[in-house]
Amino acid sequence: MKFELLPEPKLEFGDNFICDDPKKGISIGGFFSLTNQNHRSEIRVSIIGTKNNIQDFKDWLGKMSNYIEATAKNFKLDNEASIQDGEVISTDDSESSDETQKLGELFEDFESIKEDNIEFAINKKLNPDFIGFNKESSFKCEFLNDEQNNVEIKSVLIEAILASNKSLLEKCDEIISTYKAAFQNHIENLHTKPDVCIIVIPSGVFKKLSSIRFEKGKLNFRRKLKAEILLCKSEIPVQLILEDTILGKKKRQDESMIAWNFVVAQYYKSDSIPWALTDIDKNSCFVGISFHSVLGNENNLKRSSIAQAFNREGKGLIYVGKQFEWDTQKTKVKAPHLTYDYAKDLVKSVIDTYIVQNRNLKPTRVVVHKTTDFWNSSINKDYAEIEGLKDGIRAALGNEVEIDLVTIKDSAIKIFRTVGIYPVIRGTLFEIDKTEGVLYTTGYIPYYETFPGMHMPLGKSIEIFEGESTLRNVCNEILALTKVNFNNCNYYDGLPITLRFAQKVGEIIQYLPDGFTPPSKYYFYM
Repeated sequence: MKFELLPEPKLEFGDNFICDDPKKGISIGGFFSLTNQNHRSEIRVSIIGTKNNIQDFKDWLGKMSNYIEATAKNFKLDNEASIQDGEVISTDDSESSDETQKLGELFEDFESIKEDNIEFAINKKLNPDFIGFNKESSFKCEFLNDEQNNVEIKSVLIEAILASNKSLLEKCDEIISTYKAAFQNHIENLHTKPDVCIIVIPSGVFKKLSSIRFEKGKLNFRRKLKAEILLCKSEIPVQLILEDTILGKKKRQDESMIAWNFVVAQYYKSDSIPWALTDIDKNSCFVGISFHSVLGNENNLKRSSIAQAFNREGKGLIYVGKQFEWDTQKTKVKAPHLTYDYAKDLVKSVIDTYIVQNRNLKPTRVVVHKTTDFWNSSINKDYAEIEGLKDGIRAALGNEVEIDLVTIKDSAIKIFRTVGIYPVIRGTLFEIDKTEGVLYTTGYIPYYETFPGMHMPLGKSIEIFEGESTLRNVCNEILALTKVNFNNCNYYDGLPITLRFAQKVGEIIQYLPDGFTPPSKYYFYM
């Protein structure tokens, strides 16, 4: 057993600039797409909302082209995540939920960081000024809006639905149907094709309908609206944004940070690459397999698998497996596992799609990150998922492909520093043996000279079930893959991107009808 501090992974930006911080890298080198000749100098957006929403968003978009000074002094990132019985549970959603409460309980044994007597200055490394999204800045890109593509929804219609005597579920369905109809009208009557469609959600809608309890569980307004938009089978990705955000009423984030996160996400949705990993093998494909409970299922028997595959440039795809039953009373295990046929079909489908999306370039190595332990036929003959995964990968790539099977779960081991007010440093690896250890993907950041998280870090248990890679190499890759969540411009995330979006994807797909095949590109779920 030993401790080791892994180096912070480096990122590549435009003009071959290398550094570990996305905001600094963009400010100096610009987007990576300037290097790989895939740069977009314009992002065309369309807007759906009330007349005031559309005008307010256009005004807000105009602010994005200007310099925005950072003002928050004590800035925190809420990017911790837990893995419970194979499911990813995140705290990064603004909506309160049972899952967030469960995650909070995991930290109750930790003493909170005492900051009452600390004097804070604005940390411009952690929260830098926004440089302005325009063609003259390092972004070398700008937003454009063709007004003929915008679709107006009558505010009186929204207000009438909210004021009606219908149930919350009926109001939610009616308003979602209104926005879906507007989106269908949008795609059927395009003047010019936009890269991203913005849907502005009024504050009254979000406050009353964001999360609704009913007899089968809880309905999430934004996730269900996303699902209904996916049913339209459009090639245009959608960005939902709250009215309070564009009016500056959301105080959880500084305006400069909101700007950084928004422009990076929209740039990625335009099918371009903001930055790339430097120390990741170009020929490696990283596949994450996690699970999600099916909404409204009796006795919680139904599960769906979610596979996410990525390369070093963050080009990703989502593949949703078929629903299956997992009876904990029969198996005596809460965390689900896959049958041989299911595992083989799932991973082969993922690899085949991955090859198509990567210009028919076949990876020579596949790393599988899984949120539950791996079972083979000797452990349980009915759930020979290891044989299925390996046979599926080899069926797609041949027998010479290298395969690493890695389990990523929450760790019961807690590590504390004996001096100072801050927790362990991000990248701390506690090696238990050659194939098992505890990795801290969150923690104190020397570059920032602070710990930017809202919760004390939760270590991740990393175990190599099978493969030629060393524990250090596997953990270096996991640490690197926490830096390619293009839904924001943060320094790091709590989970590798192979698992990070599992909860949101699962919540979206549970509103889709059986038999519908959702799109595979990752940015449709952002």
